[in-house]
Amino acid sequence: MFINSVIPRLDLGIQRKDLDFPVKPENDNIGTKFAMNIAILGAPGCVGRHLIKKLLEFPHYNIIASYRKREDSESLQHDRLIWRQVDLKDLSSTENFLQGADVLIYLIHSLGAKDFEQLDVQLANVAGQAAQKIGVKKIIYLGGIIPSDKQASPHLTSRMKTGEALASYGIPVGEVRASILLATCSASYLIVYYLAKRLPLMITPRWLNSLCAPIALEDAASVLVGLIPKPVQGHEIFEIGSDIVRYRDLLALCGKAIRGIKNIIIPVPLFAIHLSALWIQLITGVPNSVGTALAEGLRSNTVPSRNRFREVTGRDPLPLEAVLKRLAEEMKAKKR
Repeated sequence: MFINSVIPRLDLGIQRKDLDFPVKPENDNIGTKFAMNIAILGAPGCVGRHLIKKLLEFPHYNIIASYRKREDSESLQHDRLIWRQVDLKDLSSTENFLQGADVLIYLIHSLGAKDFEQLDVQLANVAGQAAQKIGVKKIIYLGGIIPSDKQASPHLTSRMKTGEALASYGIPVGEVRASILLATCSASYLIVYYLAKRLPLMITPRWLNSLCAPIALEDAASVLVGLIPKPVQGHEIFEIGSDIVRYRDLLALCGKAIRGIKNIIIPVPLFAIHLSALWIQLITGVPNSVGTALAEGLRSNTVPSRNRFREVTGRDPLPLEAVLKRLAEEMKAKKR
């Protein structure tokens, strides 16, 4: 959960007069021609750290990154990166964090916390209010694909309501909706990886026949970065994904990437969610609360109704099997 202790009301960030890059006029539209301050809430997480490195490739972006503990900020330093502590439950603290920001990238999700649905909306409302007061010009939010065929799980419903809360303050919001993020730091990928590695033969719930559209973390980050200069109309949805597969096929393909042979998967009709979560915790080490929330989302298809990846990035996403192979090699190198 990305919430931190309160900081004094000090401007600890980048001052416009101190920038080494030309500063855009106050009334100019957002664009890549001028220096721009990008604030990231949720910066210490899996997506956030990858995104920071990607943004630093652009010399006209200055980054304001949130942190919870001091050690979160010590491993990644740069002249155009400043770390600020923030209590996202506190409006004045959040306003201090956003001082000088042109664009806010919102990566907060309190999955695993008690009453995470209510907490997610609460934190999004604080961020939206603060962004409105500071004068942030755009919010980019990474959420999840909402199934159209069935009622969404609490996890996915929370993602949807977070986007709605952020968009309720009159600031343009580009909401990027993705299915499973593939990265060695992603809880969703780690569940798939360890199940595939440790259970060459597995009995699974029949609802693993649901469809998903996994996407590499670097591809998702490319979309987030691509939306910074792109005009966004109101609360605009950008669904993204790579190859569409069934969850059971994703497990089998991950097994193939690990050992060269697909897993044998036997689906059964009755398999309770809480038993699935306990099994996930036992095999993968992912906490039961997180496993339960993620498992509930597997019952529905999470595929883009309109895949906008190419529209934003100008290219196709990385092929699924190639991504799984590379990640398996990375995990092997880490002896995991």
